[in-house]
Amino acid sequence: MPNYLPYLILILVSIFILTYTIINQRQFGVFVLLISFSGMVYVAEFFVMVIGNCYYYKPEILSVPYYDNILGAIVSNLFILPALGVFAAYYKLRLKWIILFAITLVGVELAFEAMNIYYTNWWRSEFTFIAVILFIFLCKFFMRVLQRGSSWARFIMLWMHIWCCAGTVMYIMSVVNIRHYEYGFFEDIYHDDIFLSASLGFIKGLIYVVCLVNFNKFRWRMLAPIMIFVLDLPLYHFGVLVVNIPFWIYTILYVSLATILLVWTQYAYSYLMKLATPPT
Repeated sequence: MPNYLPYLILILVSIFILTYTIINQRQFGVFVLLISFSGMVYVAEFFVMVIGNCYYYKPEILSVPYYDNILGAIVSNLFILPALGVFAAYYKLRLKWIILFAITLVGVELAFEAMNIYYTNWWRSEFTFIAVILFIFLCKFFMRVLQRGSSWARFIMLWMHIWCCAGTVMYIMSVVNIRHYEYGFFEDIYHDDIFLSASLGFIKGLIYVVCLVNFNKFRWRMLAPIMIFVLDLPLYHFGVLVVNIPFWIYTILYVSLATILLVWTQYAYSYLMKLATPPT
């Protein structure tokens, strides 16, 4: 059996859960919350996996081992965990269901280890069990405070949303060899690239959310794509950002993607606003 097949099954299960929730809730915006919760997982994985090197995924799809590792992590970070978080938040699942989800994911983790498509360094199944429960409770908590109209919760969720989108796009640009970052934090240049991309993606997400929250007109919000592009220029000048296509093409592509991200996040922002329960 190819290594990628169990990962594909997890993706299909996640899509089923998400689709069911969207249809049942009659809200496409459920997808917004999924990405916001994914951003929360991305933050944890940055410290635990990218810096801590706690485990390693082996879907064996990409030729670059570290990018392949990250692709395996995306199945968990962008699909199954956030999908369960969304489901639990919308349907207000009780502790017994949350524990069942945690036990199931521990079982999946052990099965992946037995199939040699995932292995751990210092991570343990107990950590997975505790992390899943805490994550789902965190999702339920943010759902409640969003429905109460909390502005700080909207800010954080929008930040997580943009950071997840930006980080994923930056990863794809690395995989297709459009550009990569390298500085020397890690011996593996691809590990270095993911570390720097994630760090910068977090900052770029903050720039976006500040512009979205503080400006109402689109022309002023366009400062966000311009600012994140300008942020990369010194890195390009000093060789930290390596662009593998003509720079003028890269500029057009980058600004276009950044503008599309702005348009999408405007919708995400409006959906998070609508989640607030009208006062009675």
